[in-house]
Amino acid sequence: MTAPGAPASNDAMTLPTDLPDVPSDASSDPVADEAVQVEAAESELRRLGLEEIRVRHHGDLARLEAPHADLASLAAEPLRGEVLRAVRSAGFRSVAVDLEAVTDGATDGPTDPRDG
Repeated sequence: MTAPGAPASNDAMTLPTDLPDVPSDASSDPVADEAVQVEAAESELRRLGLEEIRVRHHGDLARLEAPHADLASLAAEPLRGEVLRAVRSAGFRSVAVDLEAVTDGATDGPTDPRDG
């Protein structure tokens, strides 16, 4: 027995279950986003044959660390333009080359030659 104006069955009250998942801005992890951006830039650089270059995230700026032997070629055309396109395609607006050569165990911070 149903009341006047009430749905005849429970089927009319069923909520849809096929709604798309929509990520919320609150669940976004900035550290994970930075890691994805760095990996994308490094992957593009490897595609160019630059295996030893490391990308450091500084907001919109990508700081490239490269072996000393690669520093001059990074700043010369045509590689310079290709590097800029590759790193910017990962979402960075600016690209800088760190003049201190990358070494094993390099950190995100500057090194002081007086420390060694």
